[in-house]
Amino acid sequence: MKQKYKHSSSSFSISVVEIKNQNLKAKIHKALLETFKGFLPTDCTDVAFSFTFTDHINSFITGRDFVQHKNIKISKNQTHFKDKELNFLIQNNEPFKVLINVHDNETLKSSLRIFHKTFKNNIELQLTTFYYRIFLLFSQLWNLENNCSYLHSSAVEVNGKSIVFTADSGVGKSALLFRLSAEKGFKFIADDLTIISSNTKAFYQGRCLSVKPYHLSFFPFLKTKLKTLMGSVQSLQWSLIKDNRLTFRISPPDIFDEISEQSTIKSIIHLCNHTADRFEIKDISVKEFLDYTIPIFSNELFLAHHKLNTLASLPNSPLMSSVEMLKKTENIYASAFENISLKLVLVPFKSNPNDLFEFLKKEGCLN
Repeated sequence: MKQKYKHSSSSFSISVVEIKNQNLKAKIHKALLETFKGFLPTDCTDVAFSFTFTDHINSFITGRDFVQHKNIKISKNQTHFKDKELNFLIQNNEPFKVLINVHDNETLKSSLRIFHKTFKNNIELQLTTFYYRIFLLFSQLWNLENNCSYLHSSAVEVNGKSIVFTADSGVGKSALLFRLSAEKGFKFIADDLTIISSNTKAFYQGRCLSVKPYHLSFFPFLKTKLKTLMGSVQSLQWSLIKDNRLTFRISPPDIFDEISEQSTIKSIIHLCNHTADRFEIKDISVKEFLDYTIPIFSNELFLAHHKLNTLASLPNSPLMSSVEMLKKTENIYASAFENISLKLVLVPFKSNPNDLFEFLKKEGCLN
């Protein structure tokens, strides 16, 4: 029960072999397959970082003398982080091998996914927390050591080059991807977070796209997709509960005809809402782009950064602070985007994403 997936030019692994409770092991394994279903499996033996799940983490703690802040402890050899959300352990000389404790917190009510807007039970919610607080944090730390970084963006390849769309949450990156998926010639690279390198490459990141009910009014073809992919109970949820926060996670290969594992970046388009009723576009400098995107990226990892800073503040910590992380991120962005087209597009608030597509097409931004 060990899975390996591609990550930029390397790979990572996820394992449940250290879970003793066989019922819990099966549940975690199934939930992990769902969480990472959009990622690309690999047989690569060069595993850059790994995540191993256990239900008995205390048996792996060998040190006695720790510096401590509440339940967070660092010894000469180990770092043990524990709070209400997370319980994980790393060896200080191997910080990219993370051991995560899980527990069976499922109740009858929590097992009924229909009551949760993202259609998840408690076990699956534990892994959602793992993804956003641990996986993204440690994979970004690895990125930075290898001249790469996440960028809060979606990305596609067209005509052999990639176009990256950056924006704050809710502006319309995913909606634009849905529109592009219906066009010939566009290959999926990433949604939400794109892995970019200092030498201006964009790499596939397989996080699923989130379809919400309001997307269906803009893109009727999604209704057909959901009829095929969505289970009967979740279909019932969507028919009974009228809430635009309901979410169905769709794997990139289920919506795009082709994907691109890596591509040289041709241009970046930064999207921002404004109150005017027209679309506007202008060239921006690298400095302006950094001023827009670094705070957005910091907000995306805000809770993970809080945990990172708690660890980084203790003696013997093997991890950098969020300040150092963001500085390295900024340097990679500056190097990657020094000689490419950077544009700011102002988008009317709550406008039709199809209109954004038509505007970008008319301006020659999608070639």
